Amino acid sequence: MWGLLGLSELHKKRIEVAVNIWGEILNGSFSSREELVSYLEEVYRTNRLEPIRGKTKINIWDKELATLYVVGKYGLALEEELYSFQNLFDIEVKADRTISAVLEGRDPRTTLREHFGSEDEDHVFRVLRLAMTSVVLGFMDEETFIKILAEFEKAFPELRENFASFKRFYIAFRMAEMIASGKIRNRIEKEAYKHAMCVKLNADKSAPSDDFIRDIVVSTFKVPEHRANGVLRMA
Repeated sequence: MWGLLGLSELHKKRIEVAVNIWGEILNGSFSSREELVSYLEEVYRTNRLEPIRGKTKINIWDKELATLYVVGKYGLALEEELYSFQNLFDIEVKADRTISAVLEGRDPRTTLREHFGSEDEDHVFRVLRLAMTSVVLGFMDEETFIKILAEFEKAFPELRENFASFKRFYIAFRMAEMIASGKIRNRIEKEAYKHAMCVKLNADKSAPSDDFIRDIVVSTFKVPEHRANGVLRMA
């Protein structure tokens, strides 16, 4: 469904770790999702990797299986094998099918109910997390992600505040990437990029704080705090 758009050096280690974990999956090392989640956390900690996240840590290691799924399906072309391990990736398979249906013009609410059996808020954001992870790792273009997000916003108006928070997280994460890669070098560039992203996502009221951006830059991308503060002018 999505072509490889190029893998960021920022996420090279994350992808390498995911590829290695797939070796264990294909060897039949895990009999349950819980075992895989536990192993993923152990390997990430050993490699000083943080999951893709904002402020919340609720079920974050389970949610990070989206990275394994995306790398397996679109990076290693293991689509057929994935269905043999659906017990490990049940949520991601359902989320992926939901994304495909929405991109074909299906109603998100109806499609979510078909695949997940409910319209639960957690399922909505598992779908969006899978799409975001695909963008971050280079397997989906941002315009496609924005289209998916917009369709869910229209279908679930009662989750307006939740979508605003998700947009805030997405913008902060993308800005953190730009700072870590040296593409945002000062406060002027930071403010310009933040404004552009808010316009792009129709998120005028969802601009992330500099503190939020810095937390991701430092914790996820291991940028020294003084360098992050220098770009954000927070020193």
